[in-house]
Amino acid sequence: MPEHSVKTLLIGLDGATYDILDPLVAEGHMPNLKRIMVGGCRAILRSTMHPLTPPAWATLMTGRTPGNHGIFDFIKVDRKAGKPTYTLATSADLKVPTIWQIASEAGQRVTSLNYPTMFPVKPVDGVVIPGYVPWSYLGRAIYPKAAFKMLKEKGVFKAREMSTDWQHERKAVQGLAENDLQDWVQFHITRENRWQEILMTLMDEEPAELTSVLFDGVDRIQHLCYHLIDPETRDDYDTEASRKASDLALSYYRDVDRYIGEMIEKAGPEARVLIVSDHGFTRSGKRIFYANTWLEGLGLLQWKPDVPMDDQGRVALDENTEASTLIDWDATKAYSLSSSSNAIFIRVASEDDPGGVAPEEYETFRDKLTVQLKALRDPETGRAVVKDVFTREQAFPGTEMAGAPDLTLQLADYSFLSVLRADAPIKDRKIPYATHHPDGIIIGYGPGMRAGEEVAPMFIADVAPTVLYSMGLEIPRSMEGKLAQGLFAPETLEATPPAYTADKTGAGAGKQETLSADAEAQIRERLKALGYL
Repeated sequence: MPEHSVKTLLIGLDGATYDILDPLVAEGHMPNLKRIMVGGCRAILRSTMHPLTPPAWATLMTGRTPGNHGIFDFIKVDRKAGKPTYTLATSADLKVPTIWQIASEAGQRVTSLNYPTMFPVKPVDGVVIPGYVPWSYLGRAIYPKAAFKMLKEKGVFKAREMSTDWQHERKAVQGLAENDLQDWVQFHITRENRWQEILMTLMDEEPAELTSVLFDGVDRIQHLCYHLIDPETRDDYDTEASRKASDLALSYYRDVDRYIGEMIEKAGPEARVLIVSDHGFTRSGKRIFYANTWLEGLGLLQWKPDVPMDDQGRVALDENTEASTLIDWDATKAYSLSSSSNAIFIRVASEDDPGGVAPEEYETFRDKLTVQLKALRDPETGRAVVKDVFTREQAFPGTEMAGAPDLTLQLADYSFLSVLRADAPIKDRKIPYATHHPDGIIIGYGPGMRAGEEVAPMFIADVAPTVLYSMGLEIPRSMEGKLAQGLFAPETLEATPPAYTADKTGAGAGKQETLSADAEAQIRERLKALGYL
């Protein structure tokens, strides 16, 4: 094997926000991150219009927006018949090439660990272990097969500890008792350690010019423990169990900081480092919007008989039941299918499904629904429930727009809506909870990059062309993202101006392996447990 060394180290921290990282740095929990911030540069990284994990990471990986790359949610919805169905979004739904494919085609080796919508893996020169694959299937999902064998022989591939306990996550999204939060955090501490062990092994055994890993425990822990991490609120929770959970959560960030330091040291002084998140985070409001219950009140949705009322403040069901099975489709014209999408779908009449809204009435129907959503007020506070409403043309323009929801909502507190039935469309949340925010992070460090500066906000699609430039590669002109010139020293840009090229790489069919029915069911369970379905 020819000699390879890291040119660009891309570290993903799912859901990372300066609102948490800055205080932790100031308190001394993250000395490596402090060193990088002082010696490098940073900016706010604006997420996709709807800041959700799969479309946001897909945009970061491709430099294309969801309307062009085709990923809108954890799921792909099929609305051809009267009753919608869905399958999990996979790499087959990602219609444009990733930075790993582009770099590989340009003769660079790559390592990509734990990113969503990467299975089945499309062939590259390097190693890919996709994210969101159940532990029982993960070994078979690794590309190439020889990498799996090597990692097993080295003793660092421990699939059970790299995936998730479905039962635990199912309980967690609906709320965990304070003394159960410690187990939740500890699991993710162990899990991130496994990914770090694999990355460090690959950096020794299969070095790659583009090396990347995604730590997604940041998102999982913040969803349930944000109030115990945030300096503004953590002192308000002073029980012994809360303090222990808070201390353990802080130790998680210290571990991640140590991993960052280890990766940078092993990558060497010539490597450039980019630390990025797909979105930020913030505290949720105290109320939950039950979208389908609200649509029922407008006469646009009808539940099947005996569908129970939610009285637990949930956004999705605990058990293995999909929201689509609760709805009487013969009497429904608008509906919300997944909590994660924060979207409303409109059923449009066709030859196969005559029961929906007439096509010539679609825009009028959609406009009226938009006005009603914007006018919705919480009866207890008088405040708007919905901050904004976007049509698919506004939110997801592009070649894949037809697969997008009809309306996408941005709630006033950025939280996720509930797809369940309730006795009122707006009800109290039962536990402290945190949610996604559009403002994520990007931190640049290394030779040729600015030092000690905060630069203007960037868009998440800018990461892909910036990674390619960092590696000395040409940037495809089809990328909607722009080179983040603010991260680089002026003399760097002058000495090596960016070069652009026409697209040479298609999305790549790859080996169109599919998950078994059991494996897909496991992933669905995980997404329901997290409250996304």
